[in-house]
Amino acid sequence: MEDIIIKPIEAIDSTASVEENPQRQANPPAQEKIVGPCNNASLAKKPTIPTRPPVRKEIVGPFIRYQAAKKPIAKPTFNPIKDIEAELAEVRKAWARYQSTNGRDVVYFFLAAVFAVVTRWQHFNCALKKSRAALRLQADAPQMKPDPFGIVIFCTADLDIADAKTRSKWSRVLRYARKTKPGNRRLTDFIKSTGGLNECARQFARDSRDDVRC
Repeated sequence: MEDIIIKPIEAIDSTASVEENPQRQANPPAQEKIVGPCNNASLAKKPTIPTRPPVRKEIVGPFIRYQAAKKPIAKPTFNPIKDIEAELAEVRKAWARYQSTNGRDVVYFFLAAVFAVVTRWQHFNCALKKSRAALRLQADAPQMKPDPFGIVIFCTADLDIADAKTRSKWSRVLRYARKTKPGNRRLTDFIKSTGGLNECARQFARDSRDDVRC
């Protein structure tokens, strides 16, 4: 029987190169199997997709805090002369109505208009200031006592009809009403219930003398 000679199997060196072990082929990298070899040139050829700006930037532009505050704010303008002239114009309309209508009680329309204007000035603590300004608006205005009622009557009434004596009486009537009339009562009703224009003027003069004596 012939002897069988068994040759030992040579161990394959794992560290050997591919050239030394032609039977073993090296696996290509996974990147090459899927998308091919990766290089910078291939990446540069791919088109870039532009990013879409935010919707707010497209519509109104970038947001700037306190943008509206940069605009100058116009200050309100006040013209006290025009305000005084407008108030005196309303009183002059009442005077024109008084002159165009017959009747004993028609004068109360005019006195009520004077009373309303001066009372409003007194409410804002500017009656003396505004009455003096109204007097300066009149041509050749004389020196007058610091009486807002008398000054407004002088500026709005016909001086040939409302002379100095009449203006003084009407002013005393209105000052007496301002001092004693209840706030919710009409001026005409108060004057009539007190006794009329002459009686109100006497009451004011009597009260003024009593205040001086005290």
